[in-house]
Amino acid sequence: MPVFTPLQLTKLVALAKKGRIAPVYLFIGKEEICKEKMKDVLSVIKETGAVIESYDLSNKEEKKEFLAQKGMQESLFGVRKVYVVYKANELPRDKASEVVKSLKGSTNLFCYFFLAEQFDEDNPIYGFALDKGAIIPFTVKRREDLLESELVLTLKKDSKVMDRQTASLFLSLVGKDFSHFKNELEKLVLFCLDKEVITAEDVWSVVVPEEESALYLLADTFFNSGPQKASKLVISLLDHKVEPPQILSYLYRYFKKMVVLKEFLKKHPELEKEEKYSFFAKRLQEVKESPVEEVPRFIAESHPYPLFNMKRHLKRVKDFNKVFEVLYQTDLALKRDFKNPIRAFNELFLNLWKAS
Repeated sequence: MPVFTPLQLTKLVALAKKGRIAPVYLFIGKEEICKEKMKDVLSVIKETGAVIESYDLSNKEEKKEFLAQKGMQESLFGVRKVYVVYKANELPRDKASEVVKSLKGSTNLFCYFFLAEQFDEDNPIYGFALDKGAIIPFTVKRREDLLESELVLTLKKDSKVMDRQTASLFLSLVGKDFSHFKNELEKLVLFCLDKEVITAEDVWSVVVPEEESALYLLADTFFNSGPQKASKLVISLLDHKVEPPQILSYLYRYFKKMVVLKEFLKKHPELEKEEKYSFFAKRLQEVKESPVEEVPRFIAESHPYPLFNMKRHLKRVKDFNKVFEVLYQTDLALKRDFKNPIRAFNELFLNLWKAS
């Protein structure tokens, strides 16, 4: 079995169901993601009655226990034993060689799941997995790419369809936390169990927004669809227990970031003039990687897509002083005058619309 991409994980599951269980599965990437994805294959092996033993090599006692094992210790009555090893990069080289040696002479009643954020390619286990087992790397550069791949994989597995705009809405709402992403996606798929096409209305009906992600979504809604749509989004956020001061703080930080981006684009007019996203993203990456450029932190850490959207919105803002004055007055209305939040935000967006 060769290296498998995350999107090819279904092939490993299908092979396991046919009894073709690899002696070694090496998952490389963030532990929370590897642990989650490992379950797909491990659950199939569990159904055969296999005995599971787990060891975390970052734990001194568990590491000591694992290292003390000599070769393969068979379970009774020929039942397969599965060793799940976390922090596998801390496995000593001599123990790795011992494991490989025992696997070469095994009777197919043993199986290892190794999980590590990084793993040397010259490690004996890596070489054995490449030849006789399976390597599944989750080492994309951006978390957004991983979540998008996972979304595509899940939709395909459950025979669901989601257009690009709806997918962008979903990813914008759930943010970068993998656990939150996974939970909300499972809820959405179950909600749409009897339908093939998942719509934006379905997403709004089920998905609980991750608070930080709602920032860009709220601002984009305001600039693209107007104050009425933005007010409806605020009502949805309030229904999901997001507090009014948090929403106002998000908007304040968003407009502060717009000011930073405006100053940054003055130094890079080629980015300001670029109307095609693909060219904008490529050029922005070149600027970020340049050793002579000073890139503001929020720009350096942001995905280019929200920055591209923010750049377009900049053309709509005539006076940032008026914008911050409107935000300040809304803050007073909420804290001092105890104004109804829905009414306060409705007036906020109407006033921002006038100021833009």
